Amino acid sequence: MMKRQLFHRILRHTLLNNEHKSLYSLPLLQWHCRTQDCEAVCLKSTHAKHNTGHMNIQQTYLELCNPSWPDSLKLNYVWLRDHCRCNNCYNHTTKQRNCDLLDIPLNIQPRSSTMEGDKLIIAWPNGHNSEYALEWLWKNSYNGLKYSHIYDPKLWDKQSMESGNIARVDLCQYMNTEKGVYDVIKSIVDFGIGIVKNVPATVEATEKVVQQIAHVQHTMFGGMWEFSDHLVHYDTAYTHQALGAHNDNTYFTEAAGLQVFHCLHHNGGGGETLLVDGFRAAYDLKQTHPESFKRLSTLPIEAEYLEAGKHYVNVDSMFKLHPLTKKLQQIRFNLYDRAPMRTLPAEQIHQLYEDIHLLAAKVKDPEGEWWLKLHPGTVLFIDNWRVLHGRASYTGLRKMTGCYVGRADYVSKAKVLGII
Repeated sequence: MMKRQLFHRILRHTLLNNEHKSLYSLPLLQWHCRTQDCEAVCLKSTHAKHNTGHMNIQQTYLELCNPSWPDSLKLNYVWLRDHCRCNNCYNHTTKQRNCDLLDIPLNIQPRSSTMEGDKLIIAWPNGHNSEYALEWLWKNSYNGLKYSHIYDPKLWDKQSMESGNIARVDLCQYMNTEKGVYDVIKSIVDFGIGIVKNVPATVEATEKVVQQIAHVQHTMFGGMWEFSDHLVHYDTAYTHQALGAHNDNTYFTEAAGLQVFHCLHHNGGGGETLLVDGFRAAYDLKQTHPESFKRLSTLPIEAEYLEAGKHYVNVDSMFKLHPLTKKLQQIRFNLYDRAPMRTLPAEQIHQLYEDIHLLAAKVKDPEGEWWLKLHPGTVLFIDNWRVLHGRASYTGLRKMTGCYVGRADYVSKAKVLGII
């Protein structure tokens, strides 16, 4: 009886005779409709003779199959109802849902499911109808995300950086053309580094350069900050001492996405900037010591920042992996800002120190260190979730300006430009 009821829920599955394309720009050539253990109903398109697709109707989900897709697409009925994009259910101006999730029964089933051209049309029991473009369904499904192009960073070392791979864009092009901004952000996405040249050596000019990407992130250090060797904050950066490679903000719940540096003045020696590809160091560790990589991706390590009236604390793993792809998403390497080691029992402490030693050796490998001298006029962007920075000790007066840019704001700009 149940099989018969399921079968009778299915209406005809008609492919219109106009031009259309599938999610991979191939025609949806032929569709079959099936219910489990029921005889298939086949409707043909005039587009082709050999390729076929089919739709399986199940108790709680609908499955679409097409030979041009790498996998079938399973769509739960409650998901489909929740993702209706009609004007009543979705505000196309604000890009927000209008439908109350609690109004959707968890056991909802369609009254009918129909394929028309490159669209899926569903009639619901209460008389509501939903229409979905197949391309949209694939793009916004789990399988669509799983098979989508996920940008892989281009790992680098000293030799590859000295070959001049990163973007160095002139201020005029950067400020006046979309391509200029695109090239800098593309370089940051690829290598974690981008440079704008011939910028006036002022805080104001530097801020205008930053605002081409996003607004300045305000923290306890301010918005646009200036520093030299005056100890305005209790941080080694506000001294003339050397700094080893590190990420900033490991004590924040979300570290800044980008860090910006511009040397406004230096009348002494030293002060060269050190950059290290933290992802390269992490993946090197994964190759030579996979268990160490795994532990540093899971074990909690506490970082803190202390000064009068401020105490920032954050506990997280040193490597943060993407929750879906499990690829490296962020490295939190700062040996200066480590809090007392109290997040692990004594039995695990020695092993953790060994793991950090192994990673630190990868970070300090001279073949992975890129040293460059920042001069007035050169604005340096670095991805603070990936690239470690440091500096050599210096003499004389060295005045720097810079700021942070929020990770979400930087990613938003990269997505708008179609880079990621």
